[in-house]
Amino acid sequence: MLDILRQNRKYRFIFSMLLAILGSLMAAGNALAVPSMARQTGYSCAQCHTVFPELTNFGRQFKLGAYAMTSDKWDDLSLAQKIPVSGGLQISRTSTSDINAGGAAVDGDNATNFPHDRKVVAQTAALYYGGRITENSGALIQYNYDGLEQKWGMEMFDARWAKGTELAGQEFTYGVTLSNNPTVTDVYNSTSAWAFPHTGTAAAKTAAVAAPTKIDMMLASKVAGITAYGWWNDTIYAELGGYRTAKNGAFRFVAAGTNWDDPENQRMAVVDGTAPYWRIAAQKIAGPHLFEVGAYGLTVKLWNDVTDQGLGTNRYRDVAYDARYQYLKGDHSASLSGTVINEKITWNDAVVGGMSSNSSDTLKTVRLDAHYYYQRTVGGGLQYFKTSGSNNQAFYGNSDTLLGSANGSPDTKGWVAELNYLPVQNVKLALRYTKYQQFLGGTGDYSGFGRSASNNNNVYLLGWFMF
Repeated sequence: MLDILRQNRKYRFIFSMLLAILGSLMAAGNALAVPSMARQTGYSCAQCHTVFPELTNFGRQFKLGAYAMTSDKWDDLSLAQKIPVSGGLQISRTSTSDINAGGAAVDGDNATNFPHDRKVVAQTAALYYGGRITENSGALIQYNYDGLEQKWGMEMFDARWAKGTELAGQEFTYGVTLSNNPTVTDVYNSTSAWAFPHTGTAAAKTAAVAAPTKIDMMLASKVAGITAYGWWNDTIYAELGGYRTAKNGAFRFVAAGTNWDDPENQRMAVVDGTAPYWRIAAQKIAGPHLFEVGAYGLTVKLWNDVTDQGLGTNRYRDVAYDARYQYLKGDHSASLSGTVINEKITWNDAVVGGMSSNSSDTLKTVRLDAHYYYQRTVGGGLQYFKTSGSNNQAFYGNSDTLLGSANGSPDTKGWVAELNYLPVQNVKLALRYTKYQQFLGGTGDYSGFGRSASNNNNVYLLGWFMF
């Protein structure tokens, strides 16, 4: 990294700007995670987060209450202080073990599969609306510039209305949400939208899950969904609703920035009708300990090619289970999380024998992770991930030198280790290492072109700033 800074004035400028941002944030004293929400509630980020974006139980209650809670000093704030707008910036550098093995970097030029490898990039520059809208409503909205794809777009949209009452003699909160990603409305860091490692590397085409299920962020920023939820006695949570493609209609703004002319979005990314989504969870708090178990799922029909609807739709049924343990006491915070996602794919007859070798397939994703932080300042996490499923030579066994499987298998597994340092509570500096033990069905030469799973190992440096 130091060599890069010495050799390139642009990187020296970026590094100088980061130091300036860091210095100003450290000088601010009691720093805050999403400042607009902190101004609104009067609490520091430690009230709602262990290390952002992981939530405490208070943070879960604040979200389920539609982000509308205010402090007793709310009326004394100026109009400018009440405006719920904040910003975020992610600066990163990814270094992949070998971009050339197996011809993955076309003609030795990394502009195709690895356009950002070994480069310092402004990964995300975000503008947030975070906080109340009315007494019973609020939103967390992220509109940002994606420095990896070099485009502006709606990254996250979660607007909600909620109200509290009593049910069977216990507190009951109920509400309605409008969102652009299944699981983004959830309040636990074990489901897809909020699960570790929270932000992807610049090695986007070799993400930890090489063959992801549809509920695992594959519809993010492409759909609009309305769901209703209930939260009873700080114990039982349930949510039910449906998602539709946000290409047209009144809610198309939640997918702003999506390029619907992109062939990857035309093929198997447009929902036919409404996709039902459901979630149920139960938690128990005992002193500093929190235990949660739950399940969630999505059933979706996607056009095989929306430009040729004669090819019909393929059906994906995802059923997932999750569990989480959290310990918060004094200087120490720790957590264990896990999720298992089972997907059954039923292919349309028109694509069997062409795009698919089978009439149906299965995918299973497992993620297990552990985290520890001292004084919410120093710590990190370790994750084991594994994807397995039925072989499909036509679907996985393509001629792609990076994402093709010689034996037609989606099987991928490995580890993610991350160290974090938070000099102030709204700045996270991270060092992450991703190691693949298996990639798309193989360890050595998984692609048939001479590329090994270990060639995709990568080191990721991240500076994440909230202001």
